[in-house]
Amino acid sequence: MALRSLVGTIGLTLALIIGLAFPVIYGTYHYLDRGKILSFKAQLNAQRLAKYIYANNVLWQYQRDRIAEIILLPSDDEGPVRQRVVDLTDAVVTQDGVTQPWPVMRRDAPILVRGDLVGRMQVEASLVPVLQATGWAALFSFALGYAAYFAVRVFPLRVLDRTLGELAAQNLRFDTALSNMSQGLSMFDADQRLVVCNERYKALYGIAANLTKPGTYLRDILATHGTYEGQQDEIPQEYKRALLTLPLDNKTATTIVELKDGRAIAVHSDPMPGGGWIATHEDITEQRNASARLTYMAHHDALTDLPNRVLLRHRLNEALDHLQPSECLAVLCLDLDHFKEINDTLSHPVGDALLKQVADRLRACIGDSDVVARMGGDEFTIVQSGAAQPTNATALASRVIEMLGTPYEIDGHHVTTGASIGVVVAPSDGTHSDHLLKSADLALYQAKAEGRGAYRFFEAGMNERMQARRKLEIDLRSAITKGEFELHYQPLFDLEKNEVVGYEALLRWNHPERGKVSPLDFIPLAEETGLIVPIGEWVLRQACADAAKWPEHIRIAVNLSPVQFKSHGLVQTVFNALAAAGLAASRLELEITESVLLANTEASLAMLHQLRGLGASISMDDFGTGYSSLSYLQSFPFDKIKLDRSFIKDLGENKSSLAILRAVASLGASLGVSTTAEGVETEEQMREVRAEGITQIQGYLISRPQPAQDVTRSFHRSSAVQPASPA
Repeated sequence: MALRSLVGTIGLTLALIIGLAFPVIYGTYHYLDRGKILSFKAQLNAQRLAKYIYANNVLWQYQRDRIAEIILLPSDDEGPVRQRVVDLTDAVVTQDGVTQPWPVMRRDAPILVRGDLVGRMQVEASLVPVLQATGWAALFSFALGYAAYFAVRVFPLRVLDRTLGELAAQNLRFDTALSNMSQGLSMFDADQRLVVCNERYKALYGIAANLTKPGTYLRDILATHGTYEGQQDEIPQEYKRALLTLPLDNKTATTIVELKDGRAIAVHSDPMPGGGWIATHEDITEQRNASARLTYMAHHDALTDLPNRVLLRHRLNEALDHLQPSECLAVLCLDLDHFKEINDTLSHPVGDALLKQVADRLRACIGDSDVVARMGGDEFTIVQSGAAQPTNATALASRVIEMLGTPYEIDGHHVTTGASIGVVVAPSDGTHSDHLLKSADLALYQAKAEGRGAYRFFEAGMNERMQARRKLEIDLRSAITKGEFELHYQPLFDLEKNEVVGYEALLRWNHPERGKVSPLDFIPLAEETGLIVPIGEWVLRQACADAAKWPEHIRIAVNLSPVQFKSHGLVQTVFNALAAAGLAASRLELEITESVLLANTEASLAMLHQLRGLGASISMDDFGTGYSSLSYLQSFPFDKIKLDRSFIKDLGENKSSLAILRAVASLGASLGVSTTAEGVETEEQMREVRAEGITQIQGYLISRPQPAQDVTRSFHRSSAVQPASPA
């Protein structure tokens, strides 16, 4: 009776917990969730309204029907809502929706314009749907609690009543379990006579049924019939040791028995009190094979089936350990040129197929004693041993570059790539694997820095240059927070209006120890490391802030890096810079190079259209230096074309430069876009570009880049920078 009372109490407690806790939690969760939804709507509409309000004193001069259109949002699955816009006196400006049935939840959000509170956005919804859903949840919970009470109280007692009956069937179940074990089981007494064994034990060793009767001596089982057909000399000694020696020594150890048919049996023996032992026999052949496969997979690349970094390092250490005094060893580190662009533009499956074909070509390049491994991504390493160095390493590097540079046909795509290689030779460059791999990587970096598609041997100075580069990178990371960056501005002079119409922002770095660091030294590093994204954001904010102090007809031009276009937040960054400075988007000109479109045409074009949608103009910088500029002029309607300074520099000496100048001017006129010639430094150059119809010029003839304060002072003096009058 006490047991039944305890079971009843437990069942009642469980039913109460299930019946009450769930609806309370359910209702609370949906109440809070509904509040979050209403708060989000209120905040969203408040932010949308704020975009169309320029000052708190002109808040409600905007058309009320337009305000209603802005705040109108479709109702969600939770039911209709009522939305109201109120001013600072709580007077309703506009609203949509009907009065919601009681009880009602309301959430407010402030409407902030330039930090000032100008009104509130109110969103109301009825809590009736939440209460109804909670009621249904409560009914379900009570039903579930009743079921739990029934299950906890009734079924355990029935199980208790059946316990004694189950005891009677345990022996039968034991026999069944013994027969269905995946391992073989045998039990012998202190006299080495069989007590019991299962069918799996018989099958593992092919033991006849008459030898597995209880009381059979182990020596008879080993000496007669079975897998070994009575040939006792062929019975593995390990098997005898497992079944005889270890139990007699009263010890436990697992022994592996190798059978003649290739199977491996793991025998685990445990002594029993009073003598005898029990042993389990497990066929571990498949486990061994699986382990071998796992070991192979742990040391090989899954995509290319080449050795991976772990196995390469092991093979390299082995080769270094066996390196004779008269022998040399070469390590070649390589990666593919522009592989990321191929992967991004043609999809990852095409990139994977390319890596497989590259692996096949590398296998064909190396000798029998060489090792090629995939280190990860598009990086590969070759260890060349037993060869005269550096002669053979040079030949191998040249062969690899030639082989990998041959075009690939992949899924209908004509793919072209190349390889850059760094080479290190042991023992002259070191005898430790980590040192050699690091040195080869330094040489690879040098090969890529010098133009890619080439190989470079390691030199002692490379490490110093890399350390200097790392030091520069560390300094670059802290330059923004330390205020070491500065913008200089170079005028854009309109040849038709004969006046300055804008300025281009040029980044300068004033390092406390290095002095003025050339943009040619730190801009490529910033792009390579991704630091150009925060640096570019700072440039946008600062340039817009400076331009906001200038006359309204003066535009500001800012260069955008291709790396910035890989950041999904670029459009928002431009918008924030304009909003923070209070600068009209029409005064901002964003300059890009064709490499922006080369990296990811569709995504880049979409982002350019979004920037154009803000009101900014887009110009193509360094026009003529690439190989596909004309095609990009067709893909996106640029507002301006800037001719690279290299064509202006030798304008008087090179007829080709003059022809290109003339073509660009004609192209701009036909497309209806302005054209700018960069690098104009002499009167003669200005006369040439003016005569050919170029609309704007930029260069030292007009002015060198100036700090922002000098530009601002020039406007305060009301004296624009003017070139000498043309002849």
